Amino acid sequence: MIYLLSDEGRHALRMVASRPVLYAFDFDGTLAKISPDRGGVKLSFSTHEWLRELAARAPCAVVSGRALSDLTPRVNGAVPYLIGNHGLESPLTSAAALSSAEQVCLGWMKQVETDLAEPLKVAGIEVESKRYTLTFHYYETDESARVQAALVLLLNRLKPAPQLICGKASVNTLPPGSTRKGDAARSLMIHLRRAGLFFVGDDETDEDVFGLTEGLIMGVRVGQQAESRAQYYLKHQSEIEDVIRFLVHRIDRTPESHIRGR
Repeated sequence: MIYLLSDEGRHALRMVASRPVLYAFDFDGTLAKISPDRGGVKLSFSTHEWLRELAARAPCAVVSGRALSDLTPRVNGAVPYLIGNHGLESPLTSAAALSSAEQVCLGWMKQVETDLAEPLKVAGIEVESKRYTLTFHYYETDESARVQAALVLLLNRLKPAPQLICGKASVNTLPPGSTRKGDAARSLMIHLRRAGLFFVGDDETDEDVFGLTEGLIMGVRVGQQAESRAQYYLKHQSEIEDVIRFLVHRIDRTPESHIRGR
C-alpha cells in the first residue's frame, strides 16, 4: 500500500483532482473518530467546514453503515448525497425495495426475540435495529475472532438467509439481494455522470468499495492493512482533514505548501 500523504500519494491525488470525480467517504472511523459511545460520534467543526468546501466544488457523498435517520444529523448538511445502511438506503433506492427490506427485518427481529434470544443474551450480544438492516454488536476481547465466528453461525439460522458483513466488533445482516456499499456508490457515480469514484474507508465493511473492478479510481484505507484491496492508506483518522483540504486547494489551483505533513 502507498501512503497517501507521501510524494507519490500526493501526485496521485493531484491526478484525481483534475478529473470529474465523485468523492465519497465512510463516516465512523473515517470522517469522524471512532468512539465506544456510538451516539456521541460527530464531525469536528473543521472537518465539517472543509468537507462542505469540497462539496461546493465537486459532488461528494457519505457512505455509511448507519441508518440515514441516524447519519443525516451527524453530517449536518456538509454534503448533498448520503448512502446509509451499508448501501441499502441511497438516493436511488426504490420505495418498494425499502419496504421489502423493512418486512424482512421485522421478521428477523421476531426470530431474534424468540429462537435466538437466549444464545445472544449469554454471549452478551447487543442487537441494533436500523429498520432495513440489523447490526449485532459485541465487546472486543482477546477472543473477538471466536465470538464473531460463533455469531456468524448463529445468524446464518435466520430466515430468509441474510447477507452478512463483518465490521469492527459487529456483524451486520442485510436482506438477501440488497445493494451494498460498492454498487451503491458506483451507481451514484454513474447517475451524477462522474468519470470515477474516490473513496476513503476504514474497516472490513468498506472492502466492498475497494474491491470494485469498475469505476473506482482511488481507494484509501484509514490504517495500513496488508490484506486490504485499497491501494492507498492513511496512518490515522486525523489525517482525513489534510486530504480534504489538499483536494480543495488542488481543485482551486491554490498553493499546498502550508498543508500539514508536507
